[in-house]
Amino acid sequence: MTSKRRPEAAGRTYGGESAAERQARQRQQFMAAGRQLFGSVGYRATTVRTLCKQAGLIDRYFYKNFVDTEDLLAAVYAEAIDDIQATVMRALMQELPGGHAERIVTAGVGAFFTSFENPEVARICWLEVLGVSARIDALYIERIQRFADLLITLARTLVPDMKLHPDDMQFTGFGLVGAVSQSALQWLLSGYRADRQHLVAANTRLLLGAVQMLRS
Repeated sequence: MTSKRRPEAAGRTYGGESAAERQARQRQQFMAAGRQLFGSVGYRATTVRTLCKQAGLIDRYFYKNFVDTEDLLAAVYAEAIDDIQATVMRALMQELPGGHAERIVTAGVGAFFTSFENPEVARICWLEVLGVSARIDALYIERIQRFADLLITLARTLVPDMKLHPDDMQFTGFGLVGAVSQSALQWLLSGYRADRQHLVAANTRLLLGAVQMLRS
């Protein structure tokens, strides 16, 4: 008679890894596979089978970590866009407080386009998440809102005596995010034909122009 597996067996340590550590490693392997495949062949051409092959794991481990490929896309997208925003924040904080507006904005814009220079990340964040589902649309809008909030916070830092209705400020933030995002998207679609410094200079002028108008 075959004995039943003891409940604690799932928590055993193998090769120096606990069950939680193994699952975390497997999750990261699938995250890396998702970044590579979603950012190259695309989300719609990626299957659980190809993800497992890329990760070097079996499908049982995929479903221990993700509901389906859309669930993985959401995780990969959120991680990638959050990493970009964190990189921008670090660049801004190196110039704040007390820095000159042009240096502050140039640092933030430069960090953004440096991150965007990774074509896999750029494709996932600006192309592959579009039109997938209501869930992914909501996630996309929520992350755009975060970038708009970041620009609003920066604007209030550079123009502390700014007198602008909150709704006006909100839509100004969305408009600026849209402008920067569109220039980034065109850069990606052109195969990064222009030098990054031109993207940085153009978008820095755009944001500094907005700051100047907020001061008037």
